[in-house]
Amino acid sequence: MKQRVWKKTVALLIAMVMLVSLTACGNSGTEKDGEKPTAGGNHTTQDNTEKTDLPEGQQEGDAASAGGEKESVTIGVTGVWATLSPYQTTLNQFGNFVRLLYDRLAYLTPEGEYVPQAAKSWEIEEDGITWNVEIYDTIYDSAGNHITASDIVWNLEENMAQALKPFFNKIESVEQTGDYTLKIVMKNNVVGAFELVLISTYAVSQKAYEDSADGFATSVISTSPYKVTEFVAGSHLTFEKRDDYWKTDANSPYLQNNVKTVTYQVINEASQQQIALETGTVDAFESLTPSLVRDFESNNNFSIAGAPSSNGSQMFFSGHESRPVANDVNLRLAICYAIDVEGLIASCYDGYAEPMHDPAVNTLVGYLSKWDSEEYYGYNVELAKQYLEKSDYKGQTLELMQSSGTQGERVAQMIQGYLMAIGIDCKLTILDSALFSASRFDGSQYDMIMIAGGGVTLPAFWGNRFDMNAYELGDGTSRHDEVLTQMLYDTWVYDGFTEENIDAIHQYLLENCIAYGLVNTTINNVYNNSLGLTKTWMGYSGTVDYVASEYEA
Repeated sequence: MKQRVWKKTVALLIAMVMLVSLTACGNSGTEKDGEKPTAGGNHTTQDNTEKTDLPEGQQEGDAASAGGEKESVTIGVTGVWATLSPYQTTLNQFGNFVRLLYDRLAYLTPEGEYVPQAAKSWEIEEDGITWNVEIYDTIYDSAGNHITASDIVWNLEENMAQALKPFFNKIESVEQTGDYTLKIVMKNNVVGAFELVLISTYAVSQKAYEDSADGFATSVISTSPYKVTEFVAGSHLTFEKRDDYWKTDANSPYLQNNVKTVTYQVINEASQQQIALETGTVDAFESLTPSLVRDFESNNNFSIAGAPSSNGSQMFFSGHESRPVANDVNLRLAICYAIDVEGLIASCYDGYAEPMHDPAVNTLVGYLSKWDSEEYYGYNVELAKQYLEKSDYKGQTLELMQSSGTQGERVAQMIQGYLMAIGIDCKLTILDSALFSASRFDGSQYDMIMIAGGGVTLPAFWGNRFDMNAYELGDGTSRHDEVLTQMLYDTWVYDGFTEENIDAIHQYLLENCIAYGLVNTTINNVYNNSLGLTKTWMGYSGTVDYVASEYEA
């Protein structure tokens, strides 16, 4: 048997495809990925080099903080999970709060490397689909339950049964092979699929979960270094550091735990975000609304750590046969050409974004850089009207679904205005995060839906959105496109992961106008200098992990 970790996987892709460079999703470090001029001299655009330089005297893998431990930090966010259940969709799966809720089998760093967490090691057999996983034998949760391989097997089977994350349906079988070992057999040798299983499987006690009255929806018994002390959905989530955490050595600086009490405060409305920072209600804000950033750039009481987002802002068209857009490519093209992406960037993102050239963000493994210089729809009112004239549109009201929040709602309102300008009646359906999450995979509920989609590899992103077998109703929008699905299956195995096949899918999506990648934003993390931060460490999503970051002694 041979061991394979993420860097080896990427090396294989480079050798096979001759075009892929490893870039963390949202953290490519290239100039086009969001460097902005600063007004106040206190804005830093983070890239991989800056984020991964270790403090002087600290060696790779040293878990100790270079500074002191912070008593408490309150962080403003635009959302956390609506329920704390370990069984979630892919929405916000890379949020920094997630690692405080649950230890994963492995943790994904911004460089795209998998760090063992609950899993001690993983090895692949020569058949390319059978993986042998060993977990630590010292894992205990906050209630004292000892985690063994049987808990992990149960957890994997539960993920497969609930089918909320498409990559779990790529598992053929799971088998316990010892007290702390298990075997996972994948259906195919799919690029990056096993690694996604690693980071999406949490170390949870079967007994604790089954004894829970609500399946951990509001209260968690966890193996993580923190325990939840208070949770109000849509409002706040508070953690306290455990003194009985099973793992004494965090084997990565990204897994440091330098704050005793941390609260994530949900604030969606832009003006309230600004007030919360200026009044000290929150010490920091993850991904501040772009229109507010320049005010804080010129305020010497604050600093800003910027990074390209790991998620794009995309519009997906419903594939449900009940919706007018589903089988009318001319109508979909009319909608795309009616939207002024540069106008969105200027008005909704205050310039902190760049146009996309595919439904996928350009940091995913497999993305072809040549797409960035090719024509990709574009704002053309006359062409939009021509496509509308050729379509079957008869004045029906089209519904655009968007989750609540200042920035997202502004984007939706502008798109509504662009569509009305060419004669398309558009209704906005704005849902809170819980209802949006519950409705997003049902294409009968909308004609268009706004999604912040990202990932690690193109196959994973494609699988989440375009695999007709991924969900009960079809793909991520209830579409049943057999041609596209077969193209995906042919491409995402290692032998088929070639530039030719990748580009064919891009062209198919473009010609059939199934989705429109609009903008990739710059995430601006704002924090008060009174925190005494000496070094910020980013999470994979491009937001500062204030728990792992380092503070003055």
